[in-house]
Amino acid sequence: TMFKAAPITSHLSAQKVESDEGDKIENENVVAKTSWYAAEVFGKMFGSSPSGKGNSVSTSLDITKPPSSISETLQRIKLDNDRFYFLSGEVDALSYDPECYFADPFVGFKGTGRFVENLQNLGSFITKYDVKLLDYEESKNKLEVNTRLMVKLELNLPWKPILAWPWGVKYDIDPDTFLIVSHVESWDIEPLDGVKQVFRKPTLKI
Repeated sequence: TMFKAAPITSHLSAQKVESDEGDKIENENVVAKTSWYAAEVFGKMFGSSPSGKGNSVSTSLDITKPPSSISETLQRIKLDNDRFYFLSGEVDALSYDPECYFADPFVGFKGTGRFVENLQNLGSFITKYDVKLLDYEESKNKLEVNTRLMVKLELNLPWKPILAWPWGVKYDIDPDTFLIVSHVESWDIEPLDGVKQVFRKPTLKI
């Protein structure tokens, strides 16, 4: 009987460890997501229009209307990245389907309007930034683009925190409308570690 009980005890102990680890991960996810939503709400309350810190990019493309080909969509994605749209708030909204799906390590939602508003609000928080392109790839059928950049940015808070990590985006393009229908971000850092950078004094310079 004693030999039969030992495996049961070990199994229960293992279950407890797994449960504790699961609770810890769940709690960290709650903290991270809560911080993201708080930032979004704060931005809506106190955000201002973009301050024009992005690169000024000249183009012969007519960006006052949606793209008319896959080739044009790809050019407009490059132009958005040239002006650091995710930091400057200067995004070519007409290249996106109105119900485009947006996701980052915290949350996912549909709606280009909300995405544009979030970018513009973020722009009002950023005082300095530095971006380096690490990789840019187009799929063979030209319907998927993957970018990867090294991003450093200083937030407009009293302790001037600096956030820094490799950041990527996967864009999916609809072959019929030529519009971007999915914009999924990825970070080469654990989401909670990214959030922690907001609340500590900077160890880097821009």
